[in-house]
Amino acid sequence: MTGLTRLSVVRAGSRSRVHRTTGHLTARIMEQDTHGARVGLLATQALLLAGDDVRIEVDVAPGAWLDIVETTGTVAYEGEAPSSWTIDATVGDEALLTWAGKPFVVSDGIATHRNTRIRLHGTGRILMQEKIVLGRAGQTGGDLTTSLNATDDTGPVQVEHLDLTRQTRSMPGILGNLRSMDTVTALGWSPEPAGEPEAGTTGPGETYYRLDRAGAVLRWIGIGRFRDRLCDPAFASWCEKAMDAHRSHRDLAAQHPSHAGTVGRAAVPKPAGFPSPSPAAPAGP
Repeated sequence: MTGLTRLSVVRAGSRSRVHRTTGHLTARIMEQDTHGARVGLLATQALLLAGDDVRIEVDVAPGAWLDIVETTGTVAYEGEAPSSWTIDATVGDEALLTWAGKPFVVSDGIATHRNTRIRLHGTGRILMQEKIVLGRAGQTGGDLTTSLNATDDTGPVQVEHLDLTRQTRSMPGILGNLRSMDTVTALGWSPEPAGEPEAGTTGPGETYYRLDRAGAVLRWIGIGRFRDRLCDPAFASWCEKAMDAHRSHRDLAAQHPSHAGTVGRAAVPKPAGFPSPSPAAPAGP
């Protein structure tokens, strides 16, 4: 069964405009201001059943912000027909999308696919957390594949495909008996975890690396989901920094209205942090 959920946010005068279309999921506004909103995603029915095709389209307009909170985890239940979960997100110039994911549990006897497509424009930023658990209590988990395809105005930023089917993950050097994976992905900027570790590792089962373009990935792999003490604090810290940068930029735009009209135009790349434009040099004698 296919169910499309649409969610968009646009800057407005006294309060941002949030547009919602209910599908397998519905959105509830938790907080809102002139530039954006925090919304909670709730299932409208049992998810994720065999044959379900959940689709979520998100659009954050230029200069706006959107914080998505998954209120509960999702279980991909066993069944003959494969299931899927697709996120399609567009983030405008100087906009920010943050998405705190809950555990996605893959039961025995199911083949499921998670697909994420992201389009960044200008100096837009995104921060997402994805938590994968292979198997419910006492299970080893079914077949899972995941895809991430992120682009900006120049081209690909990150492209990743993970084959976590039972046959593949049982091969030497893949996962072995590990059943949980927590990933925090930042695109459009390159934050670092506490301690600023060397790229490639932070500790046992932990990996941090910067992307060739603006972006960074922090990943933990282990036996039990609740043994991960890395990704949740990192996501919270990076989210706070991203929101602080967004607020600082919009406050600056409010103080200098002449620059506010540039939002949404073809953007000239700027360093992370949204610094203010350099003031014009004084005229010569």
